[in-house]
Amino acid sequence: MKTKMFSLVVCVVAGIIVALPNSITWAQKPVAEVVVGNISAMTGPTSGTHTMCQSGSKDYLYYLNEKKGGIEGKKGRVKIKYLSYDSQYVATKAKDGFARLREQGMIVHTHCGAAHSDALLMDYEQAKIPLVTGSQGIASMWSDWAYGNYHSGVANMARSWIVWLKRDWEKAGKPGGTLVLGTIATDEPWVPLSLWDMDSFVKEQGIKFFTETIPKGTTDASPQLLRLKNAGCKQIFVSSSAPGSVVVLNSAKAMNLNIPLTQCAAATLGDVIALGGPELTEGYQGEYFYEPMSKDPKLGASPGLKLARELWEKNHPGQRPNDMYVNGILSGMIIAEGIRLALDEVTPEKLNGEALKKYGLDRIRNFDCMGLTKPISYVPDDHIGPKHVRYWVVRKGFVEPISDWMPTTTFRIPKK
Repeated sequence: MKTKMFSLVVCVVAGIIVALPNSITWAQKPVAEVVVGNISAMTGPTSGTHTMCQSGSKDYLYYLNEKKGGIEGKKGRVKIKYLSYDSQYVATKAKDGFARLREQGMIVHTHCGAAHSDALLMDYEQAKIPLVTGSQGIASMWSDWAYGNYHSGVANMARSWIVWLKRDWEKAGKPGGTLVLGTIATDEPWVPLSLWDMDSFVKEQGIKFFTETIPKGTTDASPQLLRLKNAGCKQIFVSSSAPGSVVVLNSAKAMNLNIPLTQCAAATLGDVIALGGPELTEGYQGEYFYEPMSKDPKLGASPGLKLARELWEKNHPGQRPNDMYVNGILSGMIIAEGIRLALDEVTPEKLNGEALKKYGLDRIRNFDCMGLTKPISYVPDDHIGPKHVRYWVVRKGFVEPISDWMPTTTFRIPKK
């Protein structure tokens, strides 16, 4: 009798086990961790921008940890361990940070410093640890280990703006016979890169283009603006970070300049609004390669922007939203998508930098980051990113679009 009863119990238990879903096991394995590294200036003059990029990527990846249980593919799931190192935007410190994070198991790194993209190039190529960044440099634009997250490179900011205005000028019947444009630039290290070989491009476009530079630390850009006005410039591109842009706007207001001004993407309209105020910046134009946090809430938002705003409220309560936060979120989204794709091909214990590149990042196709950008695809010898831009204008402290999405130029400064 006991034998029959034991056999019956065994059969019942076996039947229950067979009936259980495949996803349920008696002892779940702990979820593996992978290390994402950030090497940025968390202190120093560029820390404001760098910390926003860092925060965006970290907040998004930890959101996946908390809400989704990590990142899952067909062959397993991982959670993110996010480690940061303060480089103070110094190359030697960045190299030290890279070495330290590599020792801690970093499989991918991110930042938004163009100088770091180039200074660390040999380090991450030799270590086979990919870079995902919103700020590619010169050499890194050609690297198969660097992946751009939202714009097509600093040398394409003014070029894309020229193409936009030339297109509209041609649609209007080419008024004036010759399109005359100009730029006013601050004396910052990245500016020469943004205007690299501009003479050849301008000649190719068949327009006139004038350049003026304001000295570092100046509070008056009136002489430079006056020269651009006298040259007949129909619009002016402001190649400056936010403080210099405010100087330009104050000078333009003082001289009643009625020439449209457009902010380059090295700073955001949101930054300029925060620094100069809504009244000063009213009517100021700017270029974005993504949907910005400063977009007028009345205009609606993509799922990606809605999520970005939710993450901002959670992690930065009471603070004014910052557009560069989206830069970081885009890096986080691309890293996560790369990991997800890689986990379809390799198990978590085999997920290293090389596997992430080969099976993940290199396989990203038509990925629009929940609507924050136009679709991103990476192909061999072209990791530039989305390659689309849209122009916006400040209205009552927010921004609204004044153009459709349009292709950017894709110029790359030649290899040395």
